[in-house]
Amino acid sequence: MKKALLLFLFLNASVSIITVHAQSMSCQEVFEIVTENYDSKNQVSCYGSSMLTKAIYYKLDGMGFVVAYLKSNEFDFKGRPYIFCGISDARWRSFKSGGMYGSWGESFHEYIRDYTCDCD
Repeated sequence: MKKALLLFLFLNASVSIITVHAQSMSCQEVFEIVTENYDSKNQVSCYGSSMLTKAIYYKLDGMGFVVAYLKSNEFDFKGRPYIFCGISDARWRSFKSGGMYGSWGESFHEYIRDYTCDCD
């Protein structure tokens, strides 16, 4: 049910406006729907990054989402999760490639950061 509702919302709102009966979904709700109902996922550990601990790419009904775990300081080894919507397979591959062979932070800023979900 949640999976169908999310798909309906994203298709009708073009990923930029998520509404349910004139109320917007919280980012926590979007996070839970994606991480509990995904069709596939791909994870990368961001070793050596001062910004990211890891990033996970989820596919749900053909749409791509990234949950990036951002560090609060240099001693934060877990990170806080933030969800990003509308990430294509090509964008995810470019992010991974840029991080593995360069800087995770720069790659994140180039390929992921501008795709924040429009949620509360």
